[in-house]
Amino acid sequence: MTKQSEYMEAFFGVELNQKFEDIINELKDAEESLKDLSRDIGKLGTNLGIEEAKELNKELRAIAYENAQQIKDVRTFLDFYLKSDKASTHIILERDAYMKIYQIFKWDGSDVRDLKRWIKELRDICDKIGLNIRDLVNFKKLTVQPVPDELMKFPVYAFDRQGYCLTGPAFDMVMHIDEVREKIAENSKE
Repeated sequence: MTKQSEYMEAFFGVELNQKFEDIINELKDAEESLKDLSRDIGKLGTNLGIEEAKELNKELRAIAYENAQQIKDVRTFLDFYLKSDKASTHIILERDAYMKIYQIFKWDGSDVRDLKRWIKELRDICDKIGLNIRDLVNFKKLTVQPVPDELMKFPVYAFDRQGYCLTGPAFDMVMHIDEVREKIAENSKE
């Protein structure tokens, strides 16, 4: 079995939701254990007998080592699933792109700056995995309220309830609808 197929088998052989929950619980366990360790270390300053202090010291070292191992396991898991394997990272980023597309199409029309930010975030994800944002988002269907044809030619991709429009070649400019109409009028005079 190749290294790549081992990674893919490990990636798909695990229910990630459950694994992430397990990892979070491991971190909580390590956190509680470290708090207990801190309290026990405080006991070392008290009047313990030599044998009692040696035994407590031995226990504390074992607890510290066990916590370090738990944290190492969590780090290894996160490293593997979140950045070490290009195929796994690609799949996770595709999922993130899908979720961002969903967020974009659920936009409520209240503030076009939110839409602009989400599209930029989607573009950043697409750049990492080699996708074209224009292949993923139908900009004619971004808003419940369709963009009038004369504004679409500017181009305006969406507008919010206050009249601010998302425009620009990279969907990265916000202009008020009055400004857009002025620009259209200026361009028609030329």
